[in-house]
Amino acid sequence: MALKLELKAGERVMLGDVVIVNQGGRTRLTIEGDTPVLRERDLLPPGAGTSLARRLYLAMQSLHLARDGGASFRLEIARLAGEIVSEAPEWRPLIDAIDHAIRNGHTYRALREAQRLVLAESTGALAATG
Repeated sequence: MALKLELKAGERVMLGDVVIVNQGGRTRLTIEGDTPVLRERDLLPPGAGTSLARRLYLAMQSLHLARDGGASFRLEIARLAGEIVSEAPEWRPLIDAIDHAIRNGHTYRALREAQRLVLAESTGALAATG
């Protein structure tokens, strides 16, 4: 199934390890194939890993965009997930949902769950660590 995106002027989208920037007005794209896609609004810059949840999100972002299966990112995700559950056991269901999505090959779905974790951390619902 093709992915349909609408980009605002100046908006970026990542297709695998390629960044596409919309230089004009609103643009509609149809992307066919299985290349991983991330819109600019879903991207965290590398220097934004200032907490456990954000570091987990960055590792998951890299996993989603990886062309080689992301084995090293999977190890980092497991380590960070363990730390988060250790500090905040109430987040185990969300970590389990992330793990389940990754194991079933749904890395974008797992990334969306990780966004919920980052949001919860930023609102104080999850203890932040630096």
